[in-house]
Amino acid sequence: MTNAIVPINMPELMEIGKVMAASGFFDDARQASQAIVKVLAGRELGFGPFASMTGIHIIKGKPVIAANLYAAAIRGSTRYNYKVNRLDDTGCELTFYEDGKEVGKSTFTEKDAKAAGLIQAGSAWVKFPRNMYFARAISNGAHWYCPDVFGGASVY
Repeated sequence: MTNAIVPINMPELMEIGKVMAASGFFDDARQASQAIVKVLAGRELGFGPFASMTGIHIIKGKPVIAANLYAAAIRGSTRYNYKVNRLDDTGCELTFYEDGKEVGKSTFTEKDAKAAGLIQAGSAWVKFPRNMYFARAISNGAHWYCPDVFGGASVY
């Protein structure tokens, strides 16, 4: 995050938005205005334009942060950290720390996913279960134990 090219004024932001949208690499930002919104959302959370374009998705009108950005923001903070206790095809458990002291655990299991109706034939939950369990455990833990890393933004 520290080496990111962060636009500092509107003309720079607009130019980055145009280039990102014109590249055709981002399915959810085909127009410059869509790219600009993603870059602005990421900027508020401390991410550069490329990380924002690849790690922030607009789903049903809300910004959704990818698990890798949650993990990077938590590890990049000077106050918080997490440890992976368990990560396999049936669940994930993470321990969260604040100033080196354990503040809680976040667990998301196959049972939780089934209860939520997430495991369906052909879904990412079937194809990439470890990734999906980690994503839910890190996002829940971030909301519960270190929400100020995201500046109080309501991100999911």
